[in-house]
Amino acid sequence: MHLRLPALYLALCFLLAPASQAQDMSEKVLGERIYVPAYSRIFSYPQRSDLLAATLAVHNVDPDTTITLTRVDYHGEDGQVLRSLLESPLELAPFQSKTVLIPINDTSGGVGANFIVEWTSGSPALSPIAEAIMTSGSGGPGPSFTTRGRVIERRHAD
Repeated sequence: MHLRLPALYLALCFLLAPASQAQDMSEKVLGERIYVPAYSRIFSYPQRSDLLAATLAVHNVDPDTTITLTRVDYHGEDGQVLRSLLESPLELAPFQSKTVLIPINDTSGGVGANFIVEWTSGSPALSPIAEAIMTSGSGGPGPSFTTRGRVIERRHAD
């Protein structure tokens, strides 16, 4: 018996494939800007889509250094800032995390939404893990997956 994999499964495998460029996880820096893909809906057929909730999670993985989140913005698929999600700078102690939810009924971001996370530190620190967790939240089986952020700007210690 020949089974065909659903298009959604193949798309998710592609999205979750390891990045081709490895990042030096031991490098300590003074701050970064991180791009995190997010999705408020995904298409399974040309005229059918599933709504998704997106949770941004930022984890300070440095065991010794506090970092400060200075900016967390949610952008729509057109690249425009939809809203700032951080009212004021927020310190994250070692191993502390911060999460922000875009609810399932908020489709303003579209298929190609994203978060921009900016952080800084007074002394060199390890890059935090920034990822988005998307889920259908319907109570039944539905799509759930994560995306990992990509550093797009880095401040090195002089």
